[in-house]
Amino acid sequence: MPPSPLGIPTRDELLDLARQQALLIAVQERQLEALGARVLELEARLAGDSKNSSRPPSADGLGKPPTRSLRRKSGLGPGGQSGHRGSTLMQVEKPDEVRTHRPGRCAGCGQKLDQQAKVVSVQRRQVFELPVVKARVVEHRLVEIACDCGHATLAPAPAGVRAPVQYGSRLRSAVLYLYQGQFLSKGRTAQAAAELFGVPVSAGSVANFQKMADRQLDGFMEQVKASACSAGLLGAD
Repeated sequence: MPPSPLGIPTRDELLDLARQQALLIAVQERQLEALGARVLELEARLAGDSKNSSRPPSADGLGKPPTRSLRRKSGLGPGGQSGHRGSTLMQVEKPDEVRTHRPGRCAGCGQKLDQQAKVVSVQRRQVFELPVVKARVVEHRLVEIACDCGHATLAPAPAGVRAPVQYGSRLRSAVLYLYQGQFLSKGRTAQAAAELFGVPVSAGSVANFQKMADRQLDGFMEQVKASACSAGLLGAD
């Protein structure tokens, strides 16, 4: 339709303008919704702290309130109380080793003190110390002897000795204690074992020790399940 000679928009022009304005309004509404959601998200972040979110207390910054202890004064002095049985290291009656130390000369006149000098008293001082940790290498020699009949007989190897070189059961147990009991990684377990025992241990060896221990527990879980099913009461966390 040709434009109006008086400059007034025609019906088609008005409809086209209305469609354009509707599209523009729809776009602006979507933008406003996105901006509103973003504002709510930022406000939630600013209002979040260690009490209403998963943020650690250290992230609360200077705005966190001062901590208030819920403990009340007991009126008791610091340290162990009267009657408390502590865990102080105590001397043992039979030490593993006794070392006697005698003075060489008198602290008063400087005279030499011989073995026949009168002993006035003896003070006992005990030191709890670990022995020097060093792996012991035990060599098993399997002797083969020839009989007069012409047959040669080889001595059987002791139980558990299956290879020319291997780790002993106590060393494997110590390594597994570091790995499973103290939750070290395989690499750190191997490093600790090598430094403590003076024996080269790799992360792969730690994994093999774990597999060997697992095989020795075959049937254990079945026994646990059977015992649990037959128990009158079960407790679980």
